[in-house]
Amino acid sequence: MESRRATRGAPTGTGTTATAVPGPAELAKRGRKSVAVRNRSPSPPARKPSPARKTSPARKASPGRPRKQSPARRASPARKASPARKASPARKASPARKASPSRKSPGRKPAPKPTKVSPDEPRRTTRSKTSEQRDKSPPSKRVLRDKNLSIILDEAEELSKKGSPAKSITPNTSQRSIVTSTERSRITGSRSVSVANDSQEFSDHEEIEFQSFRKDDNGLLGEKSYARRSATKQLQELKEFGGTWGAVAALLLVPAFIFFTNHFCSGATHRDCSFKIPANLDEFKSLSTYFNREIGVIFLLFTWGIAAVTALPIGKAVKIVDEIRGQQSFTFTGLTCAVFTGLVIFVAEYCYKYPLISTISKGYNQLLVISLVYALITATLAFIKSRYVPQANHNPYAKSNKFLPDFFIGREINPLTFNHLNLKLVHYHISIILALVFNSIILYRNLHFPALPDAEEPLTLLEKVTFTLKNLEFVPASVVAASLTILYLLDLLAYEHHLTFSFDLQNEGFGSGLLLRYAIFPFTLTLLPKYISAHKLTEVPVWALATVALLALVGLFVKRSSQRLKHLYRLNPLGEKFIDLETLPTFQGRRLLVAKLWGRIRQPNYVGDILQNVALLPLLYWRFAWPPLLAVLFTVILLVHRAHRVNERNAKKYNSAWQRYCTTVRYMLIPKVY
Repeated sequence: MESRRATRGAPTGTGTTATAVPGPAELAKRGRKSVAVRNRSPSPPARKPSPARKTSPARKASPGRPRKQSPARRASPARKASPARKASPARKASPARKASPSRKSPGRKPAPKPTKVSPDEPRRTTRSKTSEQRDKSPPSKRVLRDKNLSIILDEAEELSKKGSPAKSITPNTSQRSIVTSTERSRITGSRSVSVANDSQEFSDHEEIEFQSFRKDDNGLLGEKSYARRSATKQLQELKEFGGTWGAVAALLLVPAFIFFTNHFCSGATHRDCSFKIPANLDEFKSLSTYFNREIGVIFLLFTWGIAAVTALPIGKAVKIVDEIRGQQSFTFTGLTCAVFTGLVIFVAEYCYKYPLISTISKGYNQLLVISLVYALITATLAFIKSRYVPQANHNPYAKSNKFLPDFFIGREINPLTFNHLNLKLVHYHISIILALVFNSIILYRNLHFPALPDAEEPLTLLEKVTFTLKNLEFVPASVVAASLTILYLLDLLAYEHHLTFSFDLQNEGFGSGLLLRYAIFPFTLTLLPKYISAHKLTEVPVWALATVALLALVGLFVKRSSQRLKHLYRLNPLGEKFIDLETLPTFQGRRLLVAKLWGRIRQPNYVGDILQNVALLPLLYWRFAWPPLLAVLFTVILLVHRAHRVNERNAKKYNSAWQRYCTTVRYMLIPKVY
């Protein structure tokens, strides 16, 4: 034994005896002891050595404990270690042995005896003990820490809250942090990409993701993180209509344009329908030009009646689940509102003999002014109401913290009254039905029904209808113009449920911009049929009227077929009808239609709408006027601008998927052209 130790400890060629070096068994025992000391928390219990342990040769040779040596051994020259012995791994002390609290050193007080830990009680890690102390202490300032380690600590804290013992985070944290961050990136990958690239809608789900990265050590929400601030900055940079100056221009120019185009085409004074400023400006100074008390009362009763009928559960009900706003339910009562309005007019005219039709016709301009003022007042009330609505219901494009842009765009998407009445649908019905009333009056006044002949025997119903049709007198151009406009409006009401996934209902804010558009829609749509009816275009040939009707019907078919396909696909994209349809997947989990009309142009529904609006323009060839032309062009510009807004929002929402879609469907509105 001594010779072996001397051979291992002394330099080659020396014959003196060297000090004892621990063998493999002793080293293994030390390794086990160091691991036990390292894993014991907070310090190992005191242990009394047995008599046999004291007399053990390995214990006597332990370099970690001082022992008495003989004078001969002290004087031995072999005591001086060679360089090779100094560099020996066995010579170096274990880090765990150096850090062990049980190791005695001169001048240091012995560690207190720790309490024994029951094997049944789960060990509490340093993290759990620290969190308990911090729960009792006041919140401290946020300390920056490693992102991967933060994720691990948050998960450990969640496990401890659920009741499961938290795992130790001391050994081998690098490997676990990589796995954890990878799993989290897979889960939140789509949302993080949406936050970075999607300006369309920074939803509340994404805001929650940002909050998870800005928790302090106490689990409390601290100051905004860099990601949160960058998201807020991107939300403030979302602009439409040119920001503040665009909102000011729209609020001033649009009402003025609509008022003057209709004013110079109304009454006997402006029968020629041209922009000629009269020499006497008294008509603009008179209050009766802008307001009539009787018209005001009729308009208020009309709006309240439409709101009451819209609230009734009589109509097509559609329920959808949105990723951002959750479950949404809509009840479309457009046709019910139209029938109700027709019954009221019939009762007022034929039962109570009140000249409601002539009153509305005479107060056409006053109705326009009242509609514009009503739209601005409603927008103001909606803006005030939005301050008391949760942020989840806010329009992401109206978070600039500037009054005019947010007032124009609208802070809410679908505001509700009494948690049931959708205000956007109420004003949509007011706009469509008011236009239907105007064009029905034009059609009624251009149909001259003959008086039934006096006969000894009463005529049957079939004989009355036959006699009326044979002797009916009308102007073909006026009847065709009014009839095509009525068909356009009835289609909007009959298939109103196709608005469920439309841009207006799902993305347009309820602000002054939308309300002004609803207010001017009846008057821009009615101006051309009103002008044709006023001038009795009797010289228009039949083939021209047939061409106009064919163009309007083609537009109706394109719009309705594309809207129907989109509506059914969005309701059930996995249905049997859509198995063979070509689609393009997106990173957000949706699929874009690349089939039928949607595979040729990006917005076929807007193309059909534009065709229906421009179908009557050829009739101006026989009697041209600027105001009707400008009114139609204004509607077309609005539709083209909305198509561009949809394209830009989809580009921000779907990013690379939308770029691939645009390479497949290259044209927006006109194939091979635009």
